[in-house]
Amino acid sequence: MGTQTDWSGVRERVIAVVEAEHRAHGSEPSPHPIFEPVLTAAEIAEVEAQYGVALPEEYRTFLAEVGAGGPGPAIELTSLRRVDGRWGWVWDQGEPLLLDPSGPFVETKDWADQQRATLRTAGHEPTTRDEEEDYLDAYYEVFGDAGESVWHEERVRGAIHVSDNGCGMTGWLIVVGPHSGELRDRDCATNPPFEPYLDARGNRHTFHSWYLEWLERREREAG
Repeated sequence: MGTQTDWSGVRERVIAVVEAEHRAHGSEPSPHPIFEPVLTAAEIAEVEAQYGVALPEEYRTFLAEVGAGGPGPAIELTSLRRVDGRWGWVWDQGEPLLLDPSGPFVETKDWADQQRATLRTAGHEPTTRDEEEDYLDAYYEVFGDAGESVWHEERVRGAIHVSDNGCGMTGWLIVVGPHSGELRDRDCATNPPFEPYLDARGNRHTFHSWYLEWLERREREAG
């Protein structure tokens, strides 16, 4: 896999800082590997074929050179694993989270328009928009008990749940659409906005810059 993304030494640096933190706290090293195994080119091709997408290059090369899961912003990356013959992203041994590649990720400013379009396609003219939950009640009217699932699944369409930040906060890597390769931060409210991760200069992070910024900060904190 040719790439211009430089992950050289990153795996070793992360392992070194994790081990230094263990020593600083007087704890024994974990008996479990710090990283998930890297994926082969054939395995990554399987993932992309399953979903019918090309993964962002920086994430694809991370999977091949660093690991398919492990330490990362803010607590840990989700792990890309094959479970029962299908690839998905796993957090804390839960059910695999899947990517919906059926359309581009919808930015927060366009989310209300997307909901109205979905409801109109289903033959329903939306009326009142709730301040916190947008058109969720209308989704229940149209889709019945599946309304909330349809609403949530559409909201994260085109993006991967790539990291868990604790207390219901999550990080998302856009895979489908014009912002493929960028990341979004989501808080834990019912219908929070998806905010771009920004670097110190206000530029939007890609997976590579986001991960390295986190690693450099962690190295500084470890002393």
